[in-house]
Amino acid sequence: MFWRMLFMYFFIIKKYNDSTTKAKYLGFAFYYQFQEKKYRMKVPKKSLDKVKKKVRKLTSRKWSVSNSYKAKKIAEVVRGWINYFKIGSILTVSRKLDTVIRYRFRMCIWKHWKNPKTRYKNLVKLGISKKNARCAAGFHGYARVCRTKTVCYAMSNARLKKFGLLSAEEYLCKARCQVN
Repeated sequence: MFWRMLFMYFFIIKKYNDSTTKAKYLGFAFYYQFQEKKYRMKVPKKSLDKVKKKVRKLTSRKWSVSNSYKAKKIAEVVRGWINYFKIGSILTVSRKLDTVIRYRFRMCIWKHWKNPKTRYKNLVKLGISKKNARCAAGFHGYARVCRTKTVCYAMSNARLKKFGLLSAEEYLCKARCQVN
C-alpha cells in the first residue's frame, strides 16, 4: 500500500512538475494537512458537480416513474460514487450531497401529490397540524415549499430512509468500516 501511494505521488510530481495541491489524478485532488504534515486526497469540485448533475437528472420532476424506482436509482449512483471516493476525505462532501438528494427527493414526492387537497390530506396524515398543512399546501413553487420547516418535518430524514432513500454519509461510514 505504501509503495503504491509513493509511486502515485512521484507520478504526480513528474507529470505536473508543479505544486501537488494543483494536481488532479484519477478524479482526486490533493491538499496538504499541516497538523499531520502529509498530503491527503479530496474530491475536486468538478467530480462533485458531476454527481450532483446525475442526481438532478434522476430526480427530475418530468421523469414520470415511481418514487421508489427513483430512490433505487439514486442509491445505485450514491453507492458507486462513495465506493470510488471513500479513500479520500469526503465526509463533509457526503453531507452536502445528502442535503441535495433529500431536497430533490422531497420535491419529487411533492410533485407526485399533485393538487393542494391531496397535499393537505397527506401532510395531516404525516402529523402536521391542519393550520400548517393548509399554509404549506398552497400554490408556491416546488423549491420554495420543499425548503419549509413544515414539509421537512413531514418528510423527515427517517421517513425518507424508510421509503428507501440511501444516505451518503451513513453509507460512507459503513463502507469505511468494512474489513477487506
